[in-house]
Amino acid sequence: MTPSDAGVDRLHWRLASFYFFYYATVGAFMPYWAPYLEARGFTALQMGVAFALMGVMRSIVPIAWGWWADARGGRIYLIRWASLAALLTFMSIPFVDGVWWIGGLMVAYTLFWHALLPQFEVVTLNHLLASGGDYSRIRLWGSVGFVVAVLGLGALLDLTGMLWLPWLVGCFWLGMAGATWAVPEPPDAYSRDTPRVPILSVLGRREVIAFLLVCFCSQLSFAPYYNFFTLFLEHHGYRRSLAGVLWTVGVVAEIGLFMVVGRYIRRFGARAVLLLALATTALRWTLTATLVDSLAVLVLSQLLHATSFGAYHSVAVFYVQRLFPGALQGRGQAVYNAVAYGIGGSIGSLGSGLLWDRVSPDAAFVAAALVAALGLIIAWRRLPGEAERL
Repeated sequence: MTPSDAGVDRLHWRLASFYFFYYATVGAFMPYWAPYLEARGFTALQMGVAFALMGVMRSIVPIAWGWWADARGGRIYLIRWASLAALLTFMSIPFVDGVWWIGGLMVAYTLFWHALLPQFEVVTLNHLLASGGDYSRIRLWGSVGFVVAVLGLGALLDLTGMLWLPWLVGCFWLGMAGATWAVPEPPDAYSRDTPRVPILSVLGRREVIAFLLVCFCSQLSFAPYYNFFTLFLEHHGYRRSLAGVLWTVGVVAEIGLFMVVGRYIRRFGARAVLLLALATTALRWTLTATLVDSLAVLVLSQLLHATSFGAYHSVAVFYVQRLFPGALQGRGQAVYNAVAYGIGGSIGSLGSGLLWDRVSPDAAFVAAALVAALGLIIAWRRLPGEAERL
């Protein structure tokens, strides 16, 4: 191995370490935050409102940060300080009482939390353009971090109780903040002399609108899973530790998919892989809603996480790279995250909370399946036949 090869490997490991700790944080937060809020006195509807407000912030904050980073530069500098600010805000939650205070701090830390991933995706992609490498093989370490957190915390929280959760999440968050200081600022992916394309002209293109609508539907359909899946399993008599195992099954399947998905995108085209992702998402929520009492079916539905999220995410990054070229990368990632995870996630969180309280927990997953099917129809009818033509 030459010195330059060793340097590239070190860079790739540093990028991977951020994803490991970032998604370990998500793995510590996502499956267990609803039970934590329940232990702090939240109802399902109040949880839905809190998650929806966080989603509203995710609809606005990434675009503001992306605009600033594209205009001013210093993207990794922004990521470093935003990660520390988010950590400090989040760790205030154990020290306050009441739904309003906890909910307010949840919204407050998203001001910084949602600056991180869209801009780090740009950092990673720009580094990989300069050094070479497969994005999916870097990103899969995020899935490994998620598995470590979910498996580690599931059984531990059964012993300690849910009130320890913020401190455990904070440990992973501290590792993520530290990892950002090991990653250098990436080279520019475009020349300063390159003509700038107005982002509004890009957002008005038919294929861009279709892509964003598809992503909106996909992530709206994931809201009941992200916010209430652990509670859903407990509602049907499963132990919390088993819920952690089921979350892990899904992410292990996702890791396997990340190892090979680049090959399949090149072979079959991004649109075909996206259609598969949406079809299996609709199937997954249907199985979860209707056959939740069968453990074998739950395992099967979690294995579908490989395509419903792993394939979807890889294709979405592929599309964003091509739909938002050059100097628009930061804002493109921000718009994608805002529409899919922000607007889609907030509407899905509020809607699933309402359905859970007013109809039944199962109804939230039935609605999710219908929304995923709508995304499949839009992708089938409106996205171009080959992403390479975008």
